[in-house]
Amino acid sequence: MKLYVTTSLLLAVLSAGKVSAFTSASRSSLLSPAPLTSYQHSRVHETTSSPQCFQRLRPESSASPLLAQATDDNGDEGGFFSDLTINPGYAAFWLAFVSVATYMSATEPSGASQALIESFVADPLHPGFGSSLFESVWNCIGLVGLPLATVIMPGAKGQKLNPTPFLIGSSIAGYGSLGPFMMTRKPVPSVVNVEEDLGWFTKNVLENKIFNWALFVALANAYVISGAAESLLANPIGTFEEFGSMISGSALGTATTVDFTILCLVGASLVPEDLKRRGLDADYNGKVYAIAASTLLIPAAGLALYSALRPSLIDGK
Repeated sequence: MKLYVTTSLLLAVLSAGKVSAFTSASRSSLLSPAPLTSYQHSRVHETTSSPQCFQRLRPESSASPLLAQATDDNGDEGGFFSDLTINPGYAAFWLAFVSVATYMSATEPSGASQALIESFVADPLHPGFGSSLFESVWNCIGLVGLPLATVIMPGAKGQKLNPTPFLIGSSIAGYGSLGPFMMTRKPVPSVVNVEEDLGWFTKNVLENKIFNWALFVALANAYVISGAAESLLANPIGTFEEFGSMISGSALGTATTVDFTILCLVGASLVPEDLKRRGLDADYNGKVYAIAASTLLIPAAGLALYSALRPSLIDGK
């Protein structure tokens, strides 16, 4: 046992001596390096002075390529909600429509709206609602999205939302569908390039005068076949009294009337902007608002008539 301990101590001392000697030699070699040959000197100079050396020393960018790509594509990192503004007027219309529809549905007499639906299914052209004027409103509301499209689609480029699905939905849900788009819509007073900025349907159908006149005839005919045009000419006061009495007892009647009124007001509000895209803003001054108001004289059909008579779009500068 003593021999094992003594041997271990001796080996430790010898090892320590070797380590110390190695450390001293290493220190001396670091402090006094061996001189470089001419070949080694030239290689060191080439390496440290080359552009690749500085390229390797340059710190890499911490930005992710995917993040950079997303930023370039979106223009900013905020996405949909960046630069989003809500138009309070169009938002108020939407809240009014939803509020009226909800309130009337909760307070109407039982089965009142169902009776209207059954009458329409039995005879779509002459459902016998008890008011010829309401029959006209009922027939027009499914088509009013088309004249609205003639003033909305020329300014569709650059909007936060694509108006097409909202316009299609308006034929069923009215302003309940179109409202969210109108809330976020921003004015487009000019079209930079008519050929490039307009879609095929807008350029070849909505801007086509044959389509515009056909749409006007279809909407105007809704007032004729219902008998509303004749009733308004013969007895306007009695026609409106009959209309008011009919819609007051039905949630569907009231909601449809409010919805149709809002859609027509929205269309009229877009006419001044549409005329500006056609170069008539400066020349007409206040007349553009009179033209807009005139579209309400024959609701829905008036907006279609405007689209048939308006001038063509011009390229913006």
